[in-house]
Amino acid sequence: MRNLGGTSQRAYVTLPWGQVHLRLAGDPADPAVVLLHQSPLSSATFEPVLGLLAAQGLRVVAPDTPGFGMSDPTPQPWSIGDYADGVGHLLDALGLDEVVLLGQHTGAVVACEVARRRPRSVRGLVLQGLPLYSDEERAEKRAGYAPGYEPSIDGSHLTTIWDRVRGLYPDSDVDEVDRQVLEYLATGPDYGTAYRAVFEHTVDVEALRGVPTALVHGAQDLVHRFTDTVTAALPWAGLDVVPGTDFAAAEHPHEFATAVGARALAFHGAASGAAAGAGAAAPTVLYTASVEVVGGRGGRARSTTGSLELALARPAERGTEAGTDPEELFAAGYAACFDSALQVVARREGVRVGRSTTTASVSLVVGADQAYSIAVELEVAAPECEPAELSRLVDLAHATCPYSRATRGNIPVAVRTAPGP
Repeated sequence: MRNLGGTSQRAYVTLPWGQVHLRLAGDPADPAVVLLHQSPLSSATFEPVLGLLAAQGLRVVAPDTPGFGMSDPTPQPWSIGDYADGVGHLLDALGLDEVVLLGQHTGAVVACEVARRRPRSVRGLVLQGLPLYSDEERAEKRAGYAPGYEPSIDGSHLTTIWDRVRGLYPDSDVDEVDRQVLEYLATGPDYGTAYRAVFEHTVDVEALRGVPTALVHGAQDLVHRFTDTVTAALPWAGLDVVPGTDFAAAEHPHEFATAVGARALAFHGAASGAAAGAGAAAPTVLYTASVEVVGGRGGRARSTTGSLELALARPAERGTEAGTDPEELFAAGYAACFDSALQVVARREGVRVGRSTTTASVSLVVGADQAYSIAVELEVAAPECEPAELSRLVDLAHATCPYSRATRGNIPVAVRTAPGP
């Protein structure tokens, strides 16, 4: 994505100081999560995961911080308290009485202050890198961090911005750097206003003690260096380190969205089990299947809840004996579940996907340590669906399918779409 747009629904809300640009996803009746980005960037940071979070049953709102992205600038430089009050105005304008806030870097500092000021509105915090600076670090940063640039008719200021972005994120690809340069330009020469607000602010950690909190960020996030400090300051906060840098949402969207979605739903009381924590609603069992196996891989399988009854054969014997095996049965279950998930998300997105076919290939693998495991490859075909749209729907299905959710992080699952006709 080379611009500040994207494929998500977008809107503007007019607030006392000007218009705020929003990215939206999900059913308005679902529990809400509000995503606050780092500065001087924009909500485009979260574009790759909006649909994935919505597919988990969340209403997602991602505003551009006032003065950044496509939101109007503030009438004067704001403090963190001002930014927090701005979020409060937004929540009121959207009728959001209870939300989970995800804050990234600068957005994490703002989210903490919103939780302190509006404890009845904030059901929980998901902090994607919380910079807890010491007094000495804040003073040092105030002295010279993020110097502005001087626009020049020869375009040399573009090189200044490009070099800054590349210096911070040397592994980013050209599309990512292009987008960030546009975000710097949209903010203007003095892009460090929110940084200065952070350096003038001290996070009131004690005020957050009663707020359910989780830390979710990439393993190479620039703010990962604060993790020991943050976990010591917020010992009640759960920690999920996912693959990626500051931009884990773009680099590893499924892992990021799964971690964030589980935490947000738990804080809303809409999840169950270990991920939900105390006070979560009990799960509702929709259906239970039971199959009895006698004789292991070379025996027989018989359903006690249906009509399944068949012989099993070991992999080495498949050419000489009739029967199936656990890998084949798992492949059938995964493929059936995934294909149904694809049709569900297509209906939810208002897209006609047509007839689809999902092929699951499940491999029994032995590692260097001689331990056995399995690996899955899924290939999805839908000839009537435009390839880019199908790819998007497959991503959403992968975030929704119960088999995908159960295996994520445990075994490798590769998903691809079949070439078009």
